[in-house]
Amino acid sequence: MKNYLIGATDDLALAGLQKASVQCFSMKTNLPQHEWPWGSPSFKSLGPHKIELIHKALTWGFEIVITDIDAFVLQEPFAYMARWPDASFLTTSDHLGNTTTGDGLESHNAIHTAFNIGYMFFRKSSLPLVEEWRRVIAEQPRSRWDQGEFNRLARTEWNPRSTAGLSDPHLFYSYKKKVIGGVLPISLFSGGHNYFVSQFAQRAGKAPYSVHTTFQYGAAAGKRHRLREAMVWVDPPEYYNPPTGLLTFSPSVPAALISPEGGMTTRGHIALIKHQLKQIRSALALAYVTGRKLILPSVVCGYDKAWYPLSSGPASRGVFPGSHHWILPIRDCPLDHFLEPAQLRPLETLREYSFLANPRTPSSVKGGVVPVAIDKGHGPMAVARLKSGMSAVKVINVTNLPSLDLLKDGLLSAAEVAAFTAKFRFASGSWCCAPSIDTKAGMPQRAHFSLMSA
Repeated sequence: MKNYLIGATDDLALAGLQKASVQCFSMKTNLPQHEWPWGSPSFKSLGPHKIELIHKALTWGFEIVITDIDAFVLQEPFAYMARWPDASFLTTSDHLGNTTTGDGLESHNAIHTAFNIGYMFFRKSSLPLVEEWRRVIAEQPRSRWDQGEFNRLARTEWNPRSTAGLSDPHLFYSYKKKVIGGVLPISLFSGGHNYFVSQFAQRAGKAPYSVHTTFQYGAAAGKRHRLREAMVWVDPPEYYNPPTGLLTFSPSVPAALISPEGGMTTRGHIALIKHQLKQIRSALALAYVTGRKLILPSVVCGYDKAWYPLSSGPASRGVFPGSHHWILPIRDCPLDHFLEPAQLRPLETLREYSFLANPRTPSSVKGGVVPVAIDKGHGPMAVARLKSGMSAVKVINVTNLPSLDLLKDGLLSAAEVAAFTAKFRFASGSWCCAPSIDTKAGMPQRAHFSLMSA
């Protein structure tokens, strides 16, 4: 793609983009540098600038796709949008249950969920809506939320049941019937839950047009880690071939923990995560003392994660309300569902579970995996052999790691245990919120996971 521009919200971002030869321009927002907390005055103050960009592009006669910086564009979208020439705007949605099995627009079941303006397409015919949106936000730029106001205005005097004259019954008349809107399929224009948890695109074997890292729990570091898991974040070449090598292992997870008799519960979910965390801790300790980066394993989660109670339905117990029951258990569960990625210092210590499948990882690394079993009977000498005798090996696969506890089996010296513990003593994460059926049965509403006490 060549037809894109990145808006720099501060001078530091502009300098970084220019240094990287990225097509960019200064938005001259006069807003604070660095990350803004969601919902903060600075966060909301970006809205008028964003709407002004849309308005200007439309008055200049362009069609425009505008995205948040964390809504990755993975395919050229304009040919797709051309299928609905009468649409004034096409938006994404926070809907969690897909309502289309093909690659058409979402049905009207999805249009009553919040429109997410992190990825939107506009034509000039949307100007009546955009101009009113622009006016309303300009009245109170630091307190009115651009997405909330767009949702309100787009539904002003609408009647989704009236589709006469539209090229597709999934379109709808919007904003006093002056414009026409539609909701893009969430399997191809994915939110964070749709892509990383429900995994609609992966299940359908389709490449999405966009992935927006919503519905995640690790701030900017969590978003970057998810994008690395999806293999769409591009790091420098040395990231994919670290000079001190890598370490990997295959976790051991009993089927009874994933599918317990009587069904998954909050207690079962917590036990499942702790079982896997204990193995990750041992692997990370071994990687740390040998100077290698740990390739995290793919983790299984028994329940979803939310900021209010998960579903208690008989078929959908443990899912984010509104999503499908069949998403559980969650394979390739996002790291931020149980640990804070930033606390693990990922660039320094970790690589994502999909690392060896990434096309950017050199074949010399993918083909340089050597299996090794550690003999506990040899104590620290077994670990010393990994440091000295296998320094040239690109990737060590410790085949019996699930049976080891590096912090308790005498494989590390007291100094190594102390150094590892000091480095990762604050590595932790949280989970919430138990289905009401579980809390009524006396189970905890939430859980705190500590890497060092798993």
